[in-house]
Amino acid sequence: MTALEQSGTGEYRLRTPFSGLTIGVIAKSANPVDYTAGPAAIRAAEKELLSKATGLEPRNIVALDQRHGDSIIIVHDRPGEDSLIFGEADGLVTVESGICLVIRTADCVPVFAYDRIRRVLGAVHSGWRGTRLAIAGKMARLMKDRYGSSPGDIHAWILPSIGPGSYTVGRDVADLFPRDITEKNGVIRLDLWGNIERSLIDEGIPRDNIFSAGMCTLQMKEEFFSYRAGDAGRNLNFGFLS
Repeated sequence: MTALEQSGTGEYRLRTPFSGLTIGVIAKSANPVDYTAGPAAIRAAEKELLSKATGLEPRNIVALDQRHGDSIIIVHDRPGEDSLIFGEADGLVTVESGICLVIRTADCVPVFAYDRIRRVLGAVHSGWRGTRLAIAGKMARLMKDRYGSSPGDIHAWILPSIGPGSYTVGRDVADLFPRDITEKNGVIRLDLWGNIERSLIDEGIPRDNIFSAGMCTLQMKEEFFSYRAGDAGRNLNFGFLS
């Protein structure tokens, strides 16, 4: 059974049947980082916060300069030195234990995937641009091609992000997602969750292996950072193997 449960005020952890796998979210009330500070100070404070939450050394906490694309970096080894930004990309994959993969969001969709047999962990940042590029499906395909993962062994989690009842878009974006929009009274809403789920199924992952938290960051703006609600902060979505 999978569930996203509060493990403390503003911090959530996934309950899964897989030993040695940790996936969680540090949300608004658990994140005291000063987001009016400079970029380096913000990233350093986020790493310190994640280090305390996970018990891992800061150098083993890997975060990205997310670009709203579909590039995915494979983390082969533990970093030799501490760095605030591991690279420019929107996804990470590793088989190394003790490396914390971080996806920073404030409405965009964080997606994590895990191969329970080969112990491969992946994480991607999927805004509308990344979703259009099927970055979640690309992550699953990389796991299959690079590590020999069987789709039936891969489980995926769509974590808190803006939901289909809240995500309003213009016609230019809506036209890119003809299967994922609803329109009522001139208001167009986009279902990123459904599109991402379909991209994973297209890679052979069984529907029953895909879990959506169903938690909308805009509707739950008191609990999660939401860009559309005017927040500058970031929800820190993280995962690691032990």
